[in-house]
Amino acid sequence: MSDDSAAVLMRLLPPVGWNDFATKQDLETLGKFMQLGFNNSLLDLRNEMRKEFVDETGILRNSMHGEFVDLRKEMHTEFAAVRSELHHEIDGLRKEMNAGFLDLRKEMNHQTHRMFMAMLGINTLLMSVAIAAFKLL
Repeated sequence: MSDDSAAVLMRLLPPVGWNDFATKQDLETLGKFMQLGFNNSLLDLRNEMRKEFVDETGILRNSMHGEFVDLRKEMHTEFAAVRSELHHEIDGLRKEMNAGFLDLRKEMNHQTHRMFMAMLGINTLLMSVAIAAFKLL
């Protein structure tokens, strides 16, 4: 840069002293200060997010607990209804089976009586045939 250009440039600069210029150490100190402020802001954000997460988790946990309590009650009621219905159905089936067994027992007694009478008739017939055959001899 020429001397004339340098002189023009110096005239264009505002009138400040050397104390108004930043040194490397000033910039390093400012950088550290800004990093510290950023770290503090990040820590505050992290703490706030953690608190919100804990709060939301607690709300969700309470909500889920309430839902599970309601579900448990509903299942208990439904299972009681199913148990009652099964008990009623089993009682009805038991009555039907008892009636069927009673009918079967009656039918078996009737058939046994008929078989006994048939055997008695056959035995009588055989005895008659045997007596008749004995008289013929």
